[in-house]
Amino acid sequence: MKPNWDTLLDEAALAALLPAGSAHFARPIRDALALFLGGLPESRQASILMAQAKLPLQASFSQRLGLLARGSAVLHKLGQVLARDQRLPLQLRYYLRELESLPPSVPMEAIRETLNAELGSLDRLGITVGPAIAEASVAVVVPFRQGDRSAGNSSPEGVFKVLKPGIAEQLDEELRLLESVGQHLDSRCEELNIPHLDYQDSFAQARDKLLDEIQLENEQRHLVQAKKFFADEPRVRIPGLREHCTARVTAMERLFGAKVTSHALDTAGKKRRLASLIAKALIAKPVFSESDQPMFHGDPHAGNLLLTDDGSLGILDWSLAGRLGVRERIAIVQMVLGAITLDATRIVDELSQLADPQRLDAAELRRVVDKWLKRVRRGRFPGLSWLVGMLDEAVLSARLRVSPDLMLFRKSLLTLEGVIAEVGERSGQIDKSLSLEFLRHFAAEYPLRWLRAPQSRDFATRISNLDLLQTLGSYPTVVARFWTGHGFDILEACAKRWEASLQDEAGAVADGSLTNKSAEGVSQE
Repeated sequence: MKPNWDTLLDEAALAALLPAGSAHFARPIRDALALFLGGLPESRQASILMAQAKLPLQASFSQRLGLLARGSAVLHKLGQVLARDQRLPLQLRYYLRELESLPPSVPMEAIRETLNAELGSLDRLGITVGPAIAEASVAVVVPFRQGDRSAGNSSPEGVFKVLKPGIAEQLDEELRLLESVGQHLDSRCEELNIPHLDYQDSFAQARDKLLDEIQLENEQRHLVQAKKFFADEPRVRIPGLREHCTARVTAMERLFGAKVTSHALDTAGKKRRLASLIAKALIAKPVFSESDQPMFHGDPHAGNLLLTDDGSLGILDWSLAGRLGVRERIAIVQMVLGAITLDATRIVDELSQLADPQRLDAAELRRVVDKWLKRVRRGRFPGLSWLVGMLDEAVLSARLRVSPDLMLFRKSLLTLEGVIAEVGERSGQIDKSLSLEFLRHFAAEYPLRWLRAPQSRDFATRISNLDLLQTLGSYPTVVARFWTGHGFDILEACAKRWEASLQDEAGAVADGSLTNKSAEGVSQE
């Protein structure tokens, strides 16, 4: 008999784990999980239930969710994304962090069988493999060495990343289910009280990115590109490719170290420098690249980031990578300039050019932008964290849809915010690093600005001389916008207080009327 997941998934317990103000999403999340799990083959559902049954009766709901994610490649990947989200309870994040690097469960016999089938006889090649050292959502990592170590002619130690047996079929099955979940949510937005976001199409975009996880030829190409991209960063290490790569096996250099969140750094200064290095390498470098299509890491959870034994940042697992185009980076700069000058129209125009106009709610977008500009007037720094927050709300409220790569970059930022916080630097390190990198690049390109056309944005900062002149010349307008906006804020606050006061008075009158009626009733009796 198939399990009833609607009954097994506790909506109240799920609501208690959601961030403040998001408890109403518990029901749609439960429905989506139930539909997804109920669509899996019965044998896999039984395996998931058996694993749950082995937990002690007093196991928390957080622990059960962490274990549940291990039964599915899609849920495993989702758990890795959420594992460092500071808005979630610490206990849930603790169990989700285990998904970043699990103890190996695939038998070595199965791994050897795959390697022999892909590479030929390991014995004939002189390759010795050790026990698996890690397992991820779709692959297992095993160390290897080629040659005769005793004779002193063996190669340096490397690792094979080997796809799990049957993972391609399993992932395809799960991604089809994910699209069905999206279709289900689209048909019940009103009933579930969730935004109309075209969930099926969004999950279809996620499908294309997640399929890259099992396309190891893509990862091999990304590794070569990433090594070239970071060639001028001596503190960043990218594993070098080795021979013996196939569609199911990637052979690469082995980096030794520990997860960046498991470091043994003993001073605040060392932690801050590590956090700064992470932000610079994984965010600032693609944002301020002179390349037209710089790459960025699409899955920078802590299990993929090492503090190596020589103090460098090792960046692993390049199966999921994206490109941040010139248009997107120009838009980022223009929106930040719009925030600095309190120009809502400028920000709305940039977002509208990035979005799908057929889905966009222009009036709601303007309301969202005005709301986030109010935060700037009240002292919020309009950096990348501010921008991402505004984009998130625009997606939910105004149906903003941008390119899959830009959405992937946003997902990477969410992950990195949590990683950097847990490295030990909680004071806006991302915005600090981006500001410093902007100033550094601006200083380097300043002499060239005298030779470029006023409107040219062919710089790493993607800001033209005309942009600078317009920003500097808008000072009187900015002052007027600030005080006008501040005046409206005061009027809005007064109106809310007046409305609250009227409601209190109406409540008091109602209470008085009820009291009088009660008194009359008593006297009549």
